[in-house]
Amino acid sequence: MRGHGFLQNKITKLNTFFSLIFPEMTYEEKSILEDKIIECYAKKKITFEDESLYVEVKKKSFLSGKRFKKPEDMPILSDLYKIIIKEKKLSRIATLMKPFVSGSMKFLNGYTNIDLSNQFIVADIYGTPEEHLPGVMFVITDLFWDKIRISRAQKKIIYLDEVWRLISDNEETANFVLKMFKTIRKYGGAATAITQDISDFFALENGKYGRGVINNSSIKGIFQLEENDLKILRENINLSEEETYKIQTIKRGTCLLYAGSNHVVVNIEASKKEHEFISTDRKDN
Repeated sequence: MRGHGFLQNKITKLNTFFSLIFPEMTYEEKSILEDKIIECYAKKKITFEDESLYVEVKKKSFLSGKRFKKPEDMPILSDLYKIIIKEKKLSRIATLMKPFVSGSMKFLNGYTNIDLSNQFIVADIYGTPEEHLPGVMFVITDLFWDKIRISRAQKKIIYLDEVWRLISDNEETANFVLKMFKTIRKYGGAATAITQDISDFFALENGKYGRGVINNSSIKGIFQLEENDLKILRENINLSEEETYKIQTIKRGTCLLYAGSNHVVVNIEASKKEHEFISTDRKDN
């Protein structure tokens, strides 16, 4: 019987990742691929028993001890690729995986080496091919989410720009994001979702996940929207006629701010130092 330890959680995450980068996978391919993932970890002597994640070490006192396996002790994509190329029923998946092993996306084929000890961390995914953005965003968000959950005492916040990419057409990643917004406060954290694409934000399950993110956000800022986007927003949140008019007519840098029961129009101004860092106006660069 499988438990809910490290390997079970890892398989769940990998299933989500592969469904994002290979959206046309059949149920048969998914099932066989999962078996090959288990085989790949077994080759590294990692099983569904969490004890397999530790290795014996000899201390100077000649007493034996245990330590958690290092990243280098874990399998990477190329290890999995060597296994699936031998499976005829996964020949199509092997072909699709090749860019991730030795091609344009091979930066994902390596051991985790990101330093998460800094106070401010930015994941720059500029240049990632459009079709692979959801998969890359999921990997990065999941990495940050694991870090967030380590300590409940440490305050932290995560910003998800273009969040619609994670909740627009994949129920697994949409559930992942929604769970984060529901539970992050328990870990001393906060989450901010940013999107300019209203239609895709509410696309999945008749807007279920978009509304879920909004309903679990205590503060909401709505900037100027086009008429079609405003119509979709009104179908998913309660906007009065007056608020609708304000959103249509407010100027750049101004938004309708929801803070509890208070709904007010505010003008957002950056300090001189903030402006230097965040301005995208060509005249400032």
